Amino acid sequence: MVRPIRRIVAGNDDSGKAVVLSDGPSPDVKLDPARPGYASTRLWVSDSSPARVAGVRETLNSPHGLEPPPAGTQCRFIELPPDSVWEGKVKPSDIDAWFASMDAAAARAKGPHPYMQRTRTLDLCYVLQGDPTLVLDTGEVSLKAGSAVIVNGVSHAWANRSNAPAIVILSQHGGVDEIAPRSPDAPPDHKPPVEPPPEVAGLIRRVVAGEDALGRSCVIADGPVPNMFPRPSGSWFHELWTLDQAPAKLKGNVDAGRKGRGIAHSPPAAGANWRISWSGTSKPPKVVHALDSKTAVAMDTGGGTERRVGGHVEGMHRTPSLDYAICLEGDRVLLLEDSEVVLEKGDVVIQCGNWHSWGPKSDVPTIMSYVMIGGEFG
Repeated sequence: MVRPIRRIVAGNDDSGKAVVLSDGPSPDVKLDPARPGYASTRLWVSDSSPARVAGVRETLNSPHGLEPPPAGTQCRFIELPPDSVWEGKVKPSDIDAWFASMDAAAARAKGPHPYMQRTRTLDLCYVLQGDPTLVLDTGEVSLKAGSAVIVNGVSHAWANRSNAPAIVILSQHGGVDEIAPRSPDAPPDHKPPVEPPPEVAGLIRRVVAGEDALGRSCVIADGPVPNMFPRPSGSWFHELWTLDQAPAKLKGNVDAGRKGRGIAHSPPAAGANWRISWSGTSKPPKVVHALDSKTAVAMDTGGGTERRVGGHVEGMHRTPSLDYAICLEGDRVLLLEDSEVVLEKGDVVIQCGNWHSWGPKSDVPTIMSYVMIGGEFG
């Protein structure tokens, strides 16, 4: 049975107040008849860079495709049944039909897996459930829940060698076959004030897929997230990737999440960033306020982020961005101007440049994923 994905769209109402615009299972689900149990659930699409959010209420009226618009993005969940369900039963014509139904006939690629594909996208992926396998031209990478994967426009497929379904979250960003320039590293004084505790340092495995000298897809990085920053609340930001401009330049094997890469609270105006936040027991609001100035410079919180002082909720802010915010573990509360929404594992918030804050629901550690796409205030 396909898992329904709860989608909360937060934005501004007609009076300009930050509110929940919609809340319920995503209605945009695409099945593959040849693979019983496979589902692609689409949550949101943007069609320009910077992303438009002001006045936008829905974006799922376009055809459900394998790729986003060339200068846009899309957020999808894919549910993978065990390969044993369909292996040996799927015909080449079935696979052709699947790619055609996703408007991606040209994306089908030759390789070691029947559903091998090469999309002109930068894919930011997180394994929410199960033990999927990333298939590349040069080998396979066995993954577990909690793994993060960056697929930089290379040939690949998602397999499931296990006996249980797997769920992978994708934020896909349109790209072009050009060499990506290496962005400068942060200044020498731009460093975390303390080292992360052990439970944070090894929390997430980050795998980056690029190309070898022969143009074959391969692993170019595999290990703990190299860039982490503490927050005054007691949480930690894991900075996995920063896209400086859109469309993404897919060639060159530039690691945009390498150690020493600069970190800003808001994404680049025409780019995006991907961070995963770990939150343990939160500190009291007064303590957070006292500590915030110590990390504001390091995080460049003035880079587009606006903060509301004296609001009824501590930490109320907004960023000129479209955010795909997903609860990965535990629970979290989205605080709006006069309402709140409790999130549980697998819930998705589409945030459209509105005032908001985040708070704990319990003392259970929470993991949140935030893909922030440069855009506008709602």
